[in-house]
Amino acid sequence: MGMQVPHSICNGVFNHTSLCEFHQGELLLHLTIPFEEKPKTNLQGDNLRYYRQRKQMTTRHIAEKLDIVPATVTMYENGKQSIPYDVAVKLADILEIEASLLYDDFFRFLAVPYTEVLKSVRTALGLSQKAFAEQIEIAPGYYYKLEGGNRRPSRKIYRKICAMLEATQKLQVFNLTKT
Repeated sequence: MGMQVPHSICNGVFNHTSLCEFHQGELLLHLTIPFEEKPKTNLQGDNLRYYRQRKQMTTRHIAEKLDIVPATVTMYENGKQSIPYDVAVKLADILEIEASLLYDDFFRFLAVPYTEVLKSVRTALGLSQKAFAEQIEIAPGYYYKLEGGNRRPSRKIYRKICAMLEATQKLQVFNLTKT
């Protein structure tokens, strides 16, 4: 015959627990703490939400540390606004994670002096501004503004630049192996 253990479901101070019981004069708590699984996607907003919750921080806590409004943090988490590189670095420091979980290559590209990067890549390929613009299929006047720092490239233009560089590298590798 088993020994009966007295127990009771608590509603008072322990109402966040699913069950508490007394055993041999001690209070035993059975806690159910919901915790989100690590995001299956590698989206910056999902990562921000996951690591913020893991640190038990609210969007208000994060916003205060960044000196921004909580709605901005919510927009980052919901993917309605991309996390700028410099903000991602600060967030990573606050959350004690790798910054690369919170930004993508496009924002890192914008954070560096991209005008110098564009110029160095173009000159390394031996192309004029006009020829480079034609290679990435944009208007030369628009490219002049990009390289001059008078315009910021869109994500679409960034992708065109990356695709052109990848194709150029593959062609160079092919030409090297062919000779």
